Amino acid sequence: MNFVFLALNLIYLVSANDTYHSNQNAEILRKLADLENKVSVLDEKLESCPSGILNPESDGEIRDRRIVPQGAASPVAFYAHLSKDLTNLGLYQAIHFDEVLLNEGNGYSVHAGEFVAPVPGLYVFSWTISVSNRMCLKYEVVKNSAVLSYFISDAYDHDDWAVSSGTAITRINTDDRVWIRTSDFLTCSHTVKGVGYGTSSFTGFLLH
Repeated sequence: MNFVFLALNLIYLVSANDTYHSNQNAEILRKLADLENKVSVLDEKLESCPSGILNPESDGEIRDRRIVPQGAASPVAFYAHLSKDLTNLGLYQAIHFDEVLLNEGNGYSVHAGEFVAPVPGLYVFSWTISVSNRMCLKYEVVKNSAVLSYFISDAYDHDDWAVSSGTAITRINTDDRVWIRTSDFLTCSHTVKGVGYGTSSFTGFLLH
């Protein structure tokens, strides 16, 4: 009798244990299913994100784009023109463009009529020189002691405006100077127009 009782108890315990483990396994399966659902939701969100956000190479490209190029943090650019006519200029005299509309980096000096580079780099310079009836001007664009360009605006033998323009690209160091000056006289009157139908101007900027 005792043996039967013990056998029944053992069967009961085994059954109870199986039930416990079954419940525990069911709970584990439920949690796994829940995790799978969450992972699926995250996958859908990632797929909807802009392409390449989690790509290491794209991250590197984004960082590269955030790097500020040399000189960009402190831009250098100027634009100046004449507000009046200049007459009877001397030989190799600098043309002082007195009306400054832009002077980022404070490189252009009205008093000296020249640009002094605040930082080294590759620069672009442009200019327009105007003369009127029966006048002409021979001039040079100079970097330190070297002539970058030699030009003439020539209306010497006729009644009309003469305008010449040019552009120069040059690499310069800090404190290098660039300016425009008169050249040899010959038959020219060396008068520059600052008002009227043509405005004489000088401009430049740091390219890189």
